[in-house]
Amino acid sequence: MTLEIFNNSDEVAEKAAQYIEEKIRTAILTKGSFTMAISGGKTPWQMLKILAKAKLRWEKVFLFQVDERVAPDGNEERNLTQLFKSIEGSGIMTRINVFPMHVISENLDEETKAYEEAIRKVAEQGELDLIHLGMGADGHTASLIPGDSVCEVTDSDIAMTAFPYQGRMRMTMTYPLINRAKEILWLVTGEEKAEMLQRLLQQDPGIPAGKVNPTHATIFADRAAAKHLSKS
Repeated sequence: MTLEIFNNSDEVAEKAAQYIEEKIRTAILTKGSFTMAISGGKTPWQMLKILAKAKLRWEKVFLFQVDERVAPDGNEERNLTQLFKSIEGSGIMTRINVFPMHVISENLDEETKAYEEAIRKVAEQGELDLIHLGMGADGHTASLIPGDSVCEVTDSDIAMTAFPYQGRMRMTMTYPLINRAKEILWLVTGEEKAEMLQRLLQQDPGIPAGKVNPTHATIFADRAAAKHLSKS
């Protein structure tokens, strides 16, 4: 696991966009497509807004959601709503392949299976090229919430949380799928994440983020989140 520290969240978003752009270019040249999943958050949406300006073969990019709140279509709390806002006006809206989590279905368990199948049809052996993850001040990542039995799921790639978190049930990628990714890119910003960043770097299994495979993981953090780390 490698760590890069930048001055602020704006710089993290910019550097992350450049990083992913290069990954997309390389993947399309070598194998003809790029599969990725994105989590929600202010910095990731800024990253995606910057990335959307890149001149890429967007029709070869397949974008999945890491997690989603159960809320009506167009709701401001939905990650999908913010995702579309981030790429609005960029010209890639009709070119990029976006796979929404369908969380307004009457049978969400069926939808988790359908989303698993969608990923497996696009990503070879169900391995995404890159999964972007964030981390909460409580150590959660994706919607793998401390104390929720969704953290114990080993036989499904997509699952529902067992109880609401911050007022909403969630659909989320689980550890088996996340840990199969060819690469993980963490974005960790804000002083409130400082303690958890230390624990993530220590691979502390006491927090959900600490159980993510560190083998091919890169962390982009701002100085506020890295305040407890030795200066480099």
